[in-house]
Amino acid sequence: MQKRYLHIIKNIVTVFSVTMFFSCESIVSKKKGLNAAEDTPLAEGIEINLKYTDSGRLAAVLRTPRLLDYTNKSFGYHEFPEGVVLDIIDKDGKVSVVTSDYAISYESTGLIDMRGNVDIKTADSTHLQARQLYWDTNTSWIFTDQPYKSYLPDGTVNEADGFDANQDFTILNSRINEGVMFIEE
Repeated sequence: MQKRYLHIIKNIVTVFSVTMFFSCESIVSKKKGLNAAEDTPLAEGIEINLKYTDSGRLAAVLRTPRLLDYTNKSFGYHEFPEGVVLDIIDKDGKVSVVTSDYAISYESTGLIDMRGNVDIKTADSTHLQARQLYWDTNTSWIFTDQPYKSYLPDGTVNEADGFDANQDFTILNSRINEGVMFIEE
């Protein structure tokens, strides 16, 4: 009889252990599912046309085929995997156009990282091409450490390995330059 109780106790312990094992695996699976949800965007937009205003004035228009919203992450961001076209409109109504093949905008820092065939055409006909460009929207400053090429309205052509400039390009600091520049005597 004692052997029978011992056998029943062993069976109960075995059933309890198996149940605990599958319960733990279920909790782990649920946690993995939560991580998968964190890796997916909070929202997705198709054929987006956003208009930004500043004190009632239209300041910018952003167009993109696809927007992914990852603001549910601890360091939230918006991703534009198919590129952007951004029209920046100054106070006089002049438009500068920025395009890139890919962009990501970090919500907490105000930094926008544009990559792949970045092209800027300013309202005054300055044209700039780069592989990658950063735009700090908080300070209105643009910079890159990648090679770029610029074409100025006076015919000046400049190639360099990086620059930083204010948003309207009235201040431009370029590094390791090579090009053609016209100077009045």
